[in-house]
Amino acid sequence: MLNNTTEYQYREIILEKYSRYADISSIKSEAESLKSVRILNINSVSHGGGVAAILSKIVPLKNKLGILTHWYVPESAADDFFVVTKKQHNMFQGQTEAVLSEAEKNLYWKTQKLCAEEIKKDIGTYDIVVVHDTQFLGLINYLKRDGQKWIYRCHIDTTNPNPDIVKFFKPVIVKYDASVYHLKSYILEGSPNPFIMPPSTDPFEPKNDLSAVTQKFIQDVISSFGLDYKKPILLQVGRFDPAKGYEDVCMVFKEVKKSMPDVQLLLTGAGAKDDPEFKPYLKRVKSLVSGYNDAVVQAMPFDVLKLNAVQQAGTIIYALSNREGFGLVVSEASIKAKPVIVRNVGGLPEQVVNGKTGYVVQSVDEAVKRTLELLKNKDKRISMGKTGREYILSKFITPIHVKNYITLFKRVLGQL
Repeated sequence: MLNNTTEYQYREIILEKYSRYADISSIKSEAESLKSVRILNINSVSHGGGVAAILSKIVPLKNKLGILTHWYVPESAADDFFVVTKKQHNMFQGQTEAVLSEAEKNLYWKTQKLCAEEIKKDIGTYDIVVVHDTQFLGLINYLKRDGQKWIYRCHIDTTNPNPDIVKFFKPVIVKYDASVYHLKSYILEGSPNPFIMPPSTDPFEPKNDLSAVTQKFIQDVISSFGLDYKKPILLQVGRFDPAKGYEDVCMVFKEVKKSMPDVQLLLTGAGAKDDPEFKPYLKRVKSLVSGYNDAVVQAMPFDVLKLNAVQQAGTIIYALSNREGFGLVVSEASIKAKPVIVRNVGGLPEQVVNGKTGYVVQSVDEAVKRTLELLKNKDKRISMGKTGREYILSKFITPIHVKNYITLFKRVLGQL
């Protein structure tokens, strides 16, 4: 069986914990007809990035429901392959000037063949194969067996893709039995049996559970960054990637600091293993605030408790991406009962009730205005944070996501 992420697949899940947020008995009932079905998820990394975070929760929950679900990360891909797939990712998200070279196309297909050899022995044991994003989308050309259903699960904003990348991948996408997108506006023309499904986060995982860290731990984590826990902290957490808009958060900080000198800045997170842009981009962002001793731009190793701590310590949390698939960091911030300020791109505004749980902004100037407004009104920050937590827990959590997957699986298997 293809299960090189067993640390997640067999994690113990207590379904009843979710009862306050979702109808677990109904989800159990709906899962009954899938108990003989075998599911395989394929993606590029097991740690780092939003897709891995989502899979680490929905895979064990499906198994707990009796739906045998595995998650495999192909091991034959080299670093130069991920340089190409990051370029493809950027082209899907609107990088119009880029063109795939013949060498890059050949490397992509060479890697698909290598990875297909790696897993072909066991692929036939699965009824449904879900391929996440496009790194290994081409595996279908070499691995699909008679009767198998293959699903393309897109996690990025494909509203305005580069035509060259669409031309490259469309002949592959149309071979799939279904395609899944976060938002209706992301659906690529010609996608087979499109299904809309937002992603999810989990209130009980250590990075979201408010009781998982103590106040002392939170203070110690903030002190480790050289910041003062008692002073306001403007925070953005996530992958260090040019699409995430860290430069704009730096600009917000600089403007706000002119009238509120006590304000501090913390930009932290990690880089996905398959992202070659991580280190140079981190260096560039650091240079923007190098003259401030209370502005910290620092990569943080994969540590969910530290992530929880910094989000609980943040006064206002940002997601000023210029391109974004969905941006679950917003949901994670709201679960901490924090007001959020997000840019009006991708799935970010889907997670915010504008003016009630945070603000959706169009520009840096508007973000500055809303930041000052919130910093001067503690009651408003508390109210927005509380409302935001309730909103996210009602819409974007693991059991609701799994329920949507159950519906999808039944549809592709002809049960609906």
